Amino acid sequence: MNGGIVLMRRGTKISTSNARKLQLDVRKGGNWSLPFERTLFLSGDYTVPWDLLPSGFHFLQRWDAAAPLWRYGVLAADVGTDAERKRTAKLALDLRVPLYEPALLFVQANEAGRALMKAWRAECRPGDDERLAFLRALHIVKPRFCALPRSWLAEEERRAKQDAATDRNVRKTVKPLVRLELAPGRFVKCRAGDEEKVKAHFASLQRGRNQQGASKRRKPAKDKMKRGPVEDKAKKKEKEKAGG
Repeated sequence: MNGGIVLMRRGTKISTSNARKLQLDVRKGGNWSLPFERTLFLSGDYTVPWDLLPSGFHFLQRWDAAAPLWRYGVLAADVGTDAERKRTAKLALDLRVPLYEPALLFVQANEAGRALMKAWRAECRPGDDERLAFLRALHIVKPRFCALPRSWLAEEERRAKQDAATDRNVRKTVKPLVRLELAPGRFVKCRAGDEEKVKAHFASLQRGRNQQGASKRRKPAKDKMKRGPVEDKAKKKEKEKAGG
């Protein structure tokens, strides 16, 4: 893995043994440069999600940058000063958007990645909210940006619990498929709880087909009655010609 970690703030501590296991170099410094082909910038107090870092670096094969959402329910309109929000609104147009956490930021060392870091540094004025500054940088550069789930900021144990809770909620909302017999030897699959609806729909289709079949069976009889007198007249004419 041709990647590494840059610690942007003084006092940020990480497990160097975990970094060595992933073959990641670790450097200190906040000069906003990209010393590696794929760089992870750390500048917060979050626990490093070591089990997810390989995936984060892998995303940079397709994306220019990636960072997790900061907080669900907190929008750009909720942070910063009035002046900074106005500057952000000129670029984003609408501040009713979520913010990203650049304290865990993956960046690829390409043209878009370098432009993003340069724009973010220029937007980070003294006293500004770095998340709003990062949002402005995204709109200025428009890189291929991958938004990661907020669970990337959680500790591994808590993240596992969050993922398990999400799976349970999905299973509750998505009903399993069951096998339903509509007629002898005729089966279909439907969602559990929808059996009666499927049966009623099938019965409606069957009634429509039966009515259509009965209509077709009656039609030849009517046609025969209509054709009868015409055929009799034609035979009568043939007899008259033969007799004449």
